[in-house]
Amino acid sequence: MWQGIVCSLTLCLVGLAGFGLANNLAGYEGYTKYTVQHGDEEAFKYMVDLQTNDTELDFWLLTRNSSVLTVSPKRKTQFEARLSSLGVSYEMQPLMELMAALQANSSFAEDGYDEEYEECQLEECEESERPRRRTRRQARGFFSHFPRYQEVLSFMSGLAARYPQFCRYESLGRSNEGRHIAGLSISLNSRVRPRRVAYIQAATHGREWITTQTVLYLAYELLSNLRAFTRVLQDVEIFLVPLVNPDGYEYTHTTDRFWRKNRHRYAGHSCSGVDINRNFGNHWNYQGASQNLCSEVYSGTSPHSEPETSAVVRYLEFNRNRVKLSLDVHSFGKFIFYPYGYARNTVPPTVGTLRSVALRAANQIGRYRGTRYTTGTSASILYEASGSLDDFAYGNLGIPLSYTLELPGDEFHVPAYDIIHVCKETFAGFIEFIRHVSLY
Repeated sequence: MWQGIVCSLTLCLVGLAGFGLANNLAGYEGYTKYTVQHGDEEAFKYMVDLQTNDTELDFWLLTRNSSVLTVSPKRKTQFEARLSSLGVSYEMQPLMELMAALQANSSFAEDGYDEEYEECQLEECEESERPRRRTRRQARGFFSHFPRYQEVLSFMSGLAARYPQFCRYESLGRSNEGRHIAGLSISLNSRVRPRRVAYIQAATHGREWITTQTVLYLAYELLSNLRAFTRVLQDVEIFLVPLVNPDGYEYTHTTDRFWRKNRHRYAGHSCSGVDINRNFGNHWNYQGASQNLCSEVYSGTSPHSEPETSAVVRYLEFNRNRVKLSLDVHSFGKFIFYPYGYARNTVPPTVGTLRSVALRAANQIGRYRGTRYTTGTSASILYEASGSLDDFAYGNLGIPLSYTLELPGDEFHVPAYDIIHVCKETFAGFIEFIRHVSLY
């Protein structure tokens, strides 16, 4: 019975190797995923302390009522004993078993993908429609998997080449390892800078692959249907950065699937990386961040110490009078956060507007297939955390619409068949956010 229900570690590894994931899961043998329900303040504070200080645990999600995390074999017994003493309930699953199941669910996705989402089969299209349909089908196939860094850049440059009048491809700078932090500017006339800018970025954390796809899908749909979105784009430039952390993103594909930080390496230290989402200069290192280099929330040596962070800051500061929306896309949890995240009882003077726009975006997302988002400050829903982009954009630069979006899912690896659905529902939310830019 037991053998029929739980796959052994060996079988899981064999299955993962067949799907090409063994390399980026090396070192996670014996790890366990925990879903913990903690209703009281003592248990919550214990979890916050673990996230900040314990390097043997990796939090995927931490709210005031529950947590999702992975625990190394050496800490498993101690962790479970502490949970028992706190009287909290939890569920557990071997990490390798989970990843094998996720990959098995994804393996068939691409076979019927184009047929399901293509408007017409090529043989049924009018002769004049065939090149456009073929291009559209090939582009949509891009959203049936998770691309690597070079493929992302090729897709972006391809859009710019296909729509040169409306799309500009550029680099904000280079990462720690020298990769381009690439951006796309989309407007009705790329030669004239419109008055307002909607800035959207993704993949601040390397392991959050789905975020990149949603932002690229936004670019693809806008450029493919410019007539339909003329009013949205009127006097608005949309600036997209799908890979803020390209080094971390690549590292999750090649070496460590759950890598969060960038790849800043420090001489004489075995630990590396800075959490870019703790490196922005609003109440830097104040709460929910660490000066332990090995911590998942290590905030760096100083505000904007990282080339990835400073590239974003340079762009936003240079365009601070034009940027009216700053949106940082993360995964996962189904949340829309607005400032402030550094302290629980601190809200901005325009909280009414921020909340109203967030609720409207959440409503638009839910119309696609019923996905329900929770809106509020991250400090009130999750925990206090300083150094995020939304706090910096609003508090330091005065960008009136500043948000963090946490996409849906139960883990970081979204099945391939669901990528398009997450992209489509998120697209509706993006459009609602962008629509409000014209009010400023």
